[in-house]
Amino acid sequence: MNTSFKVGLFVLIISLIAGYLIITFSGKEFGVKTKEYILYFNAVEGLSPGADVQVKGVKAGRVEKIEFEDNKVKVTIGIKSDIPIYKDAKAYVRTLGLMGDKYIYIDPGNPSSGELSEKEVIKRTKVYATTEEAFASAQDVAKKIGKLVDNLNEALEKGNLKEMIQNIRLLAKHADQLVMENRENLKRSIDNITVITENLKNELPSLIKKIDRVAENLEAITGENREDIRQLIKNLKETSVALREKTPEVLDEISDAAKVIKGMVGENRDDIKVAIKKIKDASEKLDNILAKIDEGKRTLGKLVNDDSLYDNANTGIKEFSKPFSVINKTKLDIVLYGEKHTGNEDEKAGIAGRLMPGEKSYIYVGLLTNSNGTVSRQEDITTNNTTTRVVKRDYGILFDVQYAHRIIKLWEKSLWIRGGLKDSSGDIGFDLYLSENLMLKGDLYNFDRKYGFNEPDNPQLDVGLVYKMKNNPFFISFGGSDLLNSDLIGVYVGAGFMFRDDDIKYLLGSVPKP
Repeated sequence: MNTSFKVGLFVLIISLIAGYLIITFSGKEFGVKTKEYILYFNAVEGLSPGADVQVKGVKAGRVEKIEFEDNKVKVTIGIKSDIPIYKDAKAYVRTLGLMGDKYIYIDPGNPSSGELSEKEVIKRTKVYATTEEAFASAQDVAKKIGKLVDNLNEALEKGNLKEMIQNIRLLAKHADQLVMENRENLKRSIDNITVITENLKNELPSLIKKIDRVAENLEAITGENREDIRQLIKNLKETSVALREKTPEVLDEISDAAKVIKGMVGENRDDIKVAIKKIKDASEKLDNILAKIDEGKRTLGKLVNDDSLYDNANTGIKEFSKPFSVINKTKLDIVLYGEKHTGNEDEKAGIAGRLMPGEKSYIYVGLLTNSNGTVSRQEDITTNNTTTRVVKRDYGILFDVQYAHRIIKLWEKSLWIRGGLKDSSGDIGFDLYLSENLMLKGDLYNFDRKYGFNEPDNPQLDVGLVYKMKNNPFFISFGGSDLLNSDLIGVYVGAGFMFRDDDIKYLLGSVPKP
């Protein structure tokens, strides 16, 4: 089994694995029909194409497009066609965990409102707060706590709380005096109420009889033709009957209530005194506690008087939120690739990661195999006046470690300069982005190849184009190989998969949760 076959087999296995991942985790599953719906938001920070769409917590589709329309963010989502969405449906932008990955949550609504047709707008939308906004709210709470502590300190310094306690104590004293001074007056008032009810009970029956006689006389005077007056008299008679039946009962209840009040005042005089005394004791204890707080004693006193507590809490919240901000801004791309060079008959296959902490720079780290290998040792052996040179090549794993910086950006075009290691040797290179999906790249590397046996004197220069498909991670590359060495000039072709940061987050979010 030669090295070329091993490299080809490795590339084939990597491609099959990547294809399986795409088929398994892609939002647009093969053979599954979807319906598209439109959402509008004021802002969708962190949401990207390919993000999950869940219906009642179950994955049902993905975000297809995000674009601007009339100063709004227009989001197009695809949902499996067998899942009905109704006209009163609601859509939310939610956050998955502390990493800040966004997804769309759909409440499908009520079937009674009617089913929503494809391409129509889900009008009820909402965006939940991000992790950074939550930490900002925590900082606002800390500031308000600090202001509350300052107000409490100010109240203690001005004596407002002490004045309130003194007023409570004075009120309790006055209440005690009022009960003592008016006890006899209250007793006499209750006695008067009792006398009045007794008089009403005795006099009211005779008054009712007089009302009845007046009603009868009025009826005789008016005659049969005075219907309105007759009706009035009838009402008076009904009223007198009601008074005759209900008044004695009401008067008895009033009399009983007066007796109960009188008994309660007499029986609970001692209890009232005890309650007032407890109010006085409580006010004195509260006064002592506030005095200790004002002096900074015990835990609560230190909390109120020590300003460093608020400063430490505020600083801690800010420092804790910094790592999450950096993580949210950092982007990671994963590349799986294979290449074939015709001139120097080199074959490569590898995997690499590109980490972008900002918009102007990135770090590229990769592992690869090389069919030509590298010369690790050479030795001349002389036998019977014949000299044979034995060259030992190392076919182990090679490394790519490069740092890139953007020096020019004009619309979609940008120029990046790279430097570091390529194939475990020194390298300088450039990336010229002609569009979002088309790039011209060049690398000058293998500067130490001239020290190897039967190797050319010039380093290797490769220049070519890389084109990435728009709607999937597949890319192809081709160009000139070893352009500085006339004996080895050739072309190279390559292909692979480039998983963007949004694709990786989508794949990780699609993994079934335990």
